[in-house]
Amino acid sequence: MSDDIPLLFANDSPAPAVVFLCASNFPQMQQYATAGWRVIAAQGFTASRSFDLADVPAERLDDTAIDQPVVVSCEGPHWSAQHLERIARWRPMVVKVNCAFYDIDAAQVQAVMNDLSARGLTVLGAHWKENKTFRIPSLNRIDVMSALEPPEWSRLNFLACADERMAQMILKVGRLHSGQEQAIAQLRLSEAVRDDYIARLEAALVASQQSPNFKLQKP
Repeated sequence: MSDDIPLLFANDSPAPAVVFLCASNFPQMQQYATAGWRVIAAQGFTASRSFDLADVPAERLDDTAIDQPVVVSCEGPHWSAQHLERIARWRPMVVKVNCAFYDIDAAQVQAVMNDLSARGLTVLGAHWKENKTFRIPSLNRIDVMSALEPPEWSRLNFLACADERMAQMILKVGRLHSGQEQAIAQLRLSEAVRDDYIARLEAALVASQQSPNFKLQKP
């Protein structure tokens, strides 16, 4: 499940590039490489989980070698005013900041949104939810921030667009994609409930067989 997918489909650049200021994991970057994008790890790049950039494949570039990528991606805990200066210099079409499922204070997440809005970007929100029993995350919707009131800050990623046409394309693709993601999440939940029910039955059977009063009934 990924809220990067609408960005991949909304793009019509012949040679798209994505710049990662940081990343959470390997698949997050590789999905762009698989789609034929040039994947760049910016100066100072860090990842929550260690992996080899050559396996993505991704290249490291200094800031001066980066110009007008389609997407710049950053993880919420690492967002800073310094990144805004770099983004202003690179002039990407979309700035993606991932805040969902991080232990970030709501005021800090709101400050990220305000930073993006202050740059004149159209800020879209990708809202995630998680089943409380089985901890299954799922993309709930992608929409303009005004449609997500009141915001659930701890479950939001931001897709901030410099181009209004790109924003509209992301919304169209995002609404279709999130609907499909919800259907998949429901299937995963149904499977988890079934597996849990079977596990409980098996545990009850084992417990009853270990009871001194257990007797096997003839058919």
